[in-house]
Amino acid sequence: MAKRVLILSGGGSKGAFQAGVIDNLTKSGWIPDAVAGISVGALNGLMVATGQAEKLVPIWEDLTEDKVLNRRGVGRTAGSFILHKLGIQKPTLGFFDNSPLRDKIRRHVGRRFTSFFYCGTVNIHTGRYHEHRATPGMVPFTYIDPVLASTAIPIVFDPVRLNGFLHVDGGVRHVNPIGQILKDHSPEEVLIVTSRKLRETEPEPRKVKDLLDIATQSLNIMMEEIFEKDLREFIRINRLVRQASEQNATLKKSNGRNYVNYKATLYQPEESLGDSLNFSTEQARDNIRIGKEAVGLRL
Repeated sequence: MAKRVLILSGGGSKGAFQAGVIDNLTKSGWIPDAVAGISVGALNGLMVATGQAEKLVPIWEDLTEDKVLNRRGVGRTAGSFILHKLGIQKPTLGFFDNSPLRDKIRRHVGRRFTSFFYCGTVNIHTGRYHEHRATPGMVPFTYIDPVLASTAIPIVFDPVRLNGFLHVDGGVRHVNPIGQILKDHSPEEVLIVTSRKLRETEPEPRKVKDLLDIATQSLNIMMEEIFEKDLREFIRINRLVRQASEQNATLKKSNGRNYVNYKATLYQPEESLGDSLNFSTEQARDNIRIGKEAVGLRL
């Protein structure tokens, strides 16, 4: 059973913030026994869960869009759709081809899992959420495609074929992987790293120029709202359990089991992390800095 759990949210290129936080945690000797992530959190989580946490900052600092994605553009995508309807070629399923990202994961992932690992995808054919789990000692290479699928925001990125079905970002159905990992492990410590400040009252305006921006922004809004809702519920219950414990009382679930009061800490950005599709080296390095400066908030 895992004693220390790390949970990572999505956020696209804002994942560089997570790399900064993880770098500080690793250098301080805090190593998780279990890691869960959605979208870019699954990418960072895979590196941590295979013992490669120290590589995250160098990888993000060296990142450029062409090393991660092949941009198709609106005109090319529209043209491909028309040719598909004419029966001339296969359809384009996203504005970005994520095969460069697959190659990058293969080059840097560790040889075996050193921690429990969780990520989620959604079968676009059935709408069902699928959780992908690994245990220490397992070989990670069969998990590369599930992790890639976990980053595949519909329309924006190509979906990934798993067992004959196309899968997309697990955030579409279940952004926050807190529930399952706590159910499996009942850890002593829980660290959560988000790419957006939880108590942000007024969202930062984002530029919307074309169809791609509209699709990305719409999905970001949906996923961030689901994540915040789940996280706030976790915080609310955890505080109620702690208050009950201070009064020598216990809170019970509907199944009769006691709720557990977790030692939980939240790391969130105190500055803007920029556009979630901006993979420039400048933004990555700035977000790493923000991550390294982040201070954990006890929940």
